[in-house]
Parts: sequence; structure tokens; C-alpha cells
Amino acid sequence: MICKGIHPFSFQRDVIDEVVKAKGTGRKIVVRSRRQIGKSTLIANLLLYYAINFEGTKNYCVSPTLKQGKKLYKTVVKALTKAKIVKTANGSDLSIVLKNESEINFKSAEQGEALRGETVTGLLCIDEFAYIPDAIYDIIRPWTDFHKAVTLMVSTPFIKEGYFWTYYNYGLEGSHNTVLIDWADYEKYKEDLDKILPPEQLKEYEAILPKKVFRTEYLGQFIEGGGMVFDFVKEAHRDVKINPTDKLYVGVDWANQTKNDSTVISIINQNGEQVFAKGWNDLTPLGQIDRVYDELEPYLNQIVAIVCEINSLGKPYTDLLKERLQNSHKNKIVEFNTTNPSKSDLVGRMQVALEQRTITLIPNVEQTRQFEYYSCEYNPQTKTVTYNAPNGLHDDFVMATMFAWYGYKEKFATGIYSIGRGSMTKRR
Repeated sequence: MICKGIHPFSFQRDVIDEVVKAKGTGRKIVVRSRRQIGKSTLIANLLLYYAINFEGTKNYCVSPTLKQGKKLYKTVVKALTKAKIVKTANGSDLSIVLKNESEINFKSAEQGEALRGETVTGLLCIDEFAYIPDAIYDIIRPWTDFHKAVTLMVSTPFIKEGYFWTYYNYGLEGSHNTVLIDWADYEKYKEDLDKILPPEQLKEYEAILPKKVFRTEYLGQFIEGGGMVFDFVKEAHRDVKINPTDKLYVGVDWANQTKNDSTVISIINQNGEQVFAKGWNDLTPLGQIDRVYDELEPYLNQIVAIVCEINSLGKPYTDLLKERLQNSHKNKIVEFNTTNPSKSDLVGRMQVALEQRTITLIPNVEQTRQFEYYSCEYNPQTKTVTYNAPNGLHDDFVMATMFAWYGYKEKFATGIYSIGRGSMTKRR
């Protein structure tokens, strides 16, 4: 049976040619890409090429998150539907075995230490490499050593730090057995790039999006540091503790019951200093309520406001938390309905706070990562910008902290307040 692949654009063809001829060399092939120009399609087809043409090979793809790995797995399974060459396809462990005994396995950086000990005999693909922690690459790098397997590193760029930046520079130099195929090279690939995103549409994106987001995602440029949306995150780091005399403003972002999404509590004091940041994702819904109450209970007399998101599962969770609080405290809960306009307001407030150095943040590793990677997307049909974590990543620490900062800025010093659609009004 002949299995037909994609009709590649010129920039995709250059990668395909390089990967095919590199078999058995241990070469690293780096692809600096723009947003939405066929990274996933390329990866899926190259995994299929190796698995089909080199029997008995073990081929892997590592993505930043399980969600992204599942998406690629489904892409490959769909491509094989009519081919009748699949022996088994396991949607639980995201593995495919072909009739020629070749394997295609999909892993995620979220698996951490469980990634140790794998061996690649065909092709290793790393999707969105810039968003995979360096410590995870240290774990998966030895997979290719024994059989000198090829590694394909594909990503939109981020900051000038980390392994993707390092290997990008190796590719520029032609050193360390590394080759660079630069999809951000507009002069070289102008004709095909303009077909995917016409210049007039690119100008529209440039006018709307934050400069850093536009540069990284739509021009494929590395940035000097800081975050995509929020700057000066690390400069804001201060390890401040709660004092008995503090007035406290609490933000709660509820987990949505998906893997690795967390319920997070963030607390800011009367000086604009974050004094508490903690999250967890291993509890039942009722267990979450108990945990939030237990964490807040020692400080209830100091708490001025508890701002809780009420979207989706947030409303029943917030109602249950109210039931756990005594009458003198449950009125401190403020319900926040997150809409696109109200989230944009939260983001704007936090951007100003970080730029003007009026907020400090606890140096929590996960929180820092979420703030630095937080991004946004422009919808040309609706002409709106939406703010979120990059696809598959999380923003629960960011949201909880923005809720806490919102409560702090609204100065809940006296009175009882209610909230609707992201704006607060005082009840007399």
C-alpha cells in the first residue's frame, strides 16, 4: 500500500528533506516558526514517514502538555484511518503500533520524572520546545543517544533563554551537529507565508496585539526577557510573610476538574505585597472547599475581601464556601464574573502594577512561569483580543493574583460590596 502525505509548503519541504537525509546521524534540526503555519501537520507527517518506512522503529513526540499530545495523537490516528496499517492504537497511553511493529508514542512535559528511560530508534519530535522546561529536556535528551536518532525541535520562539534559544544559536553557527530551518525568514519564504497570512491581515494583528506577542507569534522573533503580556515579573519578587496586623485581600481561582488545572489562593496585603500563593489539583470538589476554608481560616479576622470567580463550576464552589463561613465572614466573598472585557480590565490593572512597581510577588516557580508565558490572541472576525495561557498551559496563579489585586485596588475597607460582570458596587 502507498500512503500519501501532505502537499508541503516550501518551508515545510526544507524540513522534510533535512529530516529524511539525517537518519542515523543524531542530528538536531531546529525549526523557528511563526504561529499557525503547519507545525503540527509537519510533525504528524514526519512521525508517520519514519514509522511506515523504517519498520520496528520507536518514534516519539513530546509536547508541553497532555492536551497538546492528545491533539497530535488524534491527528495521526485520523490520517491512518483508511490506510489499514495500524495494529493497535491506545488512546489512554497515546501510543500507536503499526503492522510493521513500528511505534509512535506521544508524551508530555507534565509527566516529569516518569519520562526517564525511553529509547528512540527513529525520530524524536519536540513540539513547542520553547515552552518545555529545560529540566524536562535534560530527561529526554538521552533517548536518542544510543541509536543516534534524529531530533526535530519545532517552536514559536520566546525569550532569549533556555534550550530552544541555545539550539537555535547552534543552528545559526552550524555547530553541535545542529541544523536550523528558519520559517521566520520572510525573504526566503515570502510567497508561501503571504498565502497563509496576507500582509494586510498581519498589519491588523500588529495594530491590535501587544508588541511582544506580535513579534514572537506572528514574526517569529525572540524577545529580550520578561513576559509576553506582563513585564518585570522577576523584578517584582519579594518573599513577604503575613503579619498579624495586615489587612488581606484574597483571590480564588477554582480548578475546572481537568488534569493539572489547579485551585489557587493568592493573598495581597494592604501594602500591595503578595503574602500567600498556593495551589493544588488533587482534591475532590468538596475537598477543594475544605482546603480553601482551612487555608483561610487562620486569617478570617484580617481578611477584607475574598474575590472568587463564578464562571462555570466557580458559582457552586463559591456558594459552598459561603456555607462554610460564619455570617460575619461570608459577606466578605465577592463574586467575579469573568468576561472578555472584565478580564482585559484585570490584565490592564496588573500590567500597570508591575510596570509601576506597586505590587510585589512571591518567587513561586509555577506562578512566575505562568505570568511570563501568559499571552493573548486576536480574532479578526470579532475584532477582539482574548487573554489566556498559551494552548494547553495554565493561568490559575495569574487569575487568582489578578482577583486579589482587584480587591486590593477597590479598597474594601468599609461596607459590604457585591459584584456583577466584573464591576463592584457598594450596598448601603
